[in-house]
Amino acid sequence: MNERSYPKFPIPGVGAIVVGTKGVLLVRRDKDPGKGLWSIPGGGVEIGETQEESVIREVEEETGILCEVLDFVSTADLITPDESGEIEFHYLLNHYLARALTETIKPETPEAEVGWFHPDALPKDMANPRITNIILSVRDAILSLIAE
Repeated sequence: MNERSYPKFPIPGVGAIVVGTKGVLLVRRDKDPGKGLWSIPGGGVEIGETQEESVIREVEEETGILCEVLDFVSTADLITPDESGEIEFHYLLNHYLARALTETIKPETPEAEVGWFHPDALPKDMANPRITNIILSVRDAILSLIAE
């Protein structure tokens, strides 16, 4: 059991809709919740760091991409019960729109997958339908950033 499973309190986290000229940056998750499925990069906020700093750090760690945070998009709870109904994961997630400052991807591990996707051609195996909806909620902004 890791320190994030079966928490005593919800864990604050961030997610980033990172946009470059090739589209939206997605990662295939290498751990639960959503292991093996595509999602936006993100993770837990560390002690002493702002959410924006966390976005920049997590994106670079997971993808090798440098980015700048542009705007707050949404907040959501990710609550995942186990088979017995106990809460295995509980994250409070704030999602941000970010612009890629670099575009050469470098996955965190050799097995990891990272890719650029047009918002109208997102993978079918997304980690959560809410992630797709969050991306599509800023579709116009994404298309403007792609065109820059």
